[in-house]
Parts: sequence; structure tokens; C-alpha cells
Amino acid sequence: MKEFDMAFYRDRPLTHLAGSVSVFAITIGLVVGQSATLISLAAPNIGNGVGASTVSALFTALKSKFTFTYTANGSGAGLKAFFTQTPPAGTPRPLTFAASDDPVVGTEKVTGGRGYVQVPLVGVGITLAFNTNGLTIPPSGLKLSRASYCGILNGNIKNWSDKSISADNGSQIALNVPIKVVHRADSSGSTFILSSHLNTVCKTPGVPAADVWNRGVGTTVSWPGAFIGATGGGGVATTITSNKGAIGYVDNATRLTKKLPAALLLNKAGKYIAVSPASITAAIKDGTVVTYGTNKKLTRIDNLTDPKSAGAYPISGATYFLYYSDLDFKGFITGAKALAPSLGYGSVP
Repeated sequence: MKEFDMAFYRDRPLTHLAGSVSVFAITIGLVVGQSATLISLAAPNIGNGVGASTVSALFTALKSKFTFTYTANGSGAGLKAFFTQTPPAGTPRPLTFAASDDPVVGTEKVTGGRGYVQVPLVGVGITLAFNTNGLTIPPSGLKLSRASYCGILNGNIKNWSDKSISADNGSQIALNVPIKVVHRADSSGSTFILSSHLNTVCKTPGVPAADVWNRGVGTTVSWPGAFIGATGGGGVATTITSNKGAIGYVDNATRLTKKLPAALLLNKAGKYIAVSPASITAAIKDGTVVTYGTNKKLTRIDNLTDPKSAGAYPISGATYFLYYSDLDFKGFITGAKALAPSLGYGSVP
């Protein structure tokens, strides 16, 4: 790890020996005190990173303890930059870490042949955040069943007055407010987590045949042409805020930062669940931790597409932290895990 260099000015020569001894002793005390203060304030430099926007809020908070740059250019672009050492414009070289909501396959090679490690850093909830303008929301919050959000995200439920949404909430939410779905236009791990979930639940009993998910799973999918594309989680949140009737998917930490409400979603256990650090963590606990890759230094959490626990938030996943195996990120990872719940993230093993 690169440490900060600290230098101190030499003491000026003194005329009298007695004075020299006294001032020397005082100076040593001051220098020691100053040195201790400077060391405690010096933030370890961990280099430069790229990747998922889901951890933007977390990494911003960690800049009070560590020195680094981070460009939230999306999981897909971030991994490509990390493996090829081609940072996006404005990001310094070399890249030392990356973050992704989509775990690596395990066969990727790094330019230069360096080994790398992947660990789950935090749990993330992908929320369906919405614009309240023109809507009458029940005191308990907006509820969306699987049939409703599968219909909305397939483009077949097009108005907030739809009978499926009214049935979920026990009353009509709106008389006539068109739904505007906002999606990620860039290669995004949030899209991967969401599409993985939809690929599982939008094929279950109770979901109309027209709303069966057939758009695949990935960091990009082919959305209906009427949907609105935006770059980054922050871009999706901003677009939702500025469009009446809008709903879109955005990670919980970004949603909280942008002060957007999120729908309560029906989970596998038949409970309408609000997103929270506790409900995301409950979902993560339903997963299976897997170690893989040729060097066995890659870890991911499987079986998260439809968590079964009663308190689990249904659209949950993990953000993974990747770094070169010859570097030490233990302090950073520990700090991130400790801070995560206060910012809207779940805990991971």
C-alpha cells in the first residue's frame, strides 16, 4: 500500500545549551504530537476504481476514510475496463478495483496476467420507485403483486388506473395517469438483478400469459420502445422525479438519496415487503455462497432470484468487489460492510 510521505522542518540552531535542551524537548513533544495527528488524519490510498452505480452512495461516504477515485460507469463497462486496464475518460491509471452487481464468469483474464479476487461487498435491493404526482397512495404504501409488476415491466399495464393495481391496493390509485417506465440504458448490474428475478417470477401461476418474461437475462435487455432510457441509477431516479406517472428500477441507496418512494412487492412467501437493510439481508441469507474460478479466489451468492423467507425483499442481489490479489483491501472491505446498513444496503456473509 502506498503511504503518504510526511516531512517536518528541522529545528533552528539555538545559542545557549540550556535553552537548546529545553526547546529541543518541547519541539520533540510537539513533533510527536503533530505526527500522531497527521497519521490519524491521513487516508490510505487504495487507487482507482470503476463499475456499478449501486455502490456510489457507499463509496462517497468511504472517501472520508480512504483516498481513491471511483467512476460509476455501470457494471458491464466497469468490468471491461478493469480486465483490460482501459479506464474511461477522466479516470486515472492504473485501475486497482471494480464493483459489479453481475458476478464474473471466472474465466476472464486480466491484461498483464495479474490474479484477482471477487468478494460480495453489500446486499442491494432493486426497488420499483415511482412518481406520486396524480396518484392516491394508501397510508401503508403502494403495493404491487407479481402479476402487476410483471405486466408493468412487460409494457402491458399502461395506466395507474389498471384493475390489477387497484386490486393490489383495495382501491383505485388513479383515475387516468399513464404509466411511464424508466429503465437503464447502459450496461447495468441492476438490470441483471431485475431481469434475473423477472425471468423467474414472471412465469409463475397467476401471471397472465401476455406478461410472461421472454426478454432474457443480462446487463442489457430489449425493453419496449415506449419505455424511457436513462444512464446510471441516478439518471433513472432523476427521470422518475421529472415525469408524472413514472416508475422505474433503481437501487435502494440511490432511491433514498433521491428521496423517492418505493412500492411494496409481493414476495414468494405471499407477503408484501418494503425494501430495507433488514429485508435485503433476509434475502441474502436465503442464497448459497459459492467459491469458484481456477484460483478459488472468486466468491458469489447464488439462488437469489426469488428468495423464500417471509421477510425477504424479492428483488435483491449482491454488489461484488474485485481487486488484484497482490493488493490489500481488507481495511476498505471491512469499513464498507460496517457502513452499509446505515445507507440502505443489506449485509452479506
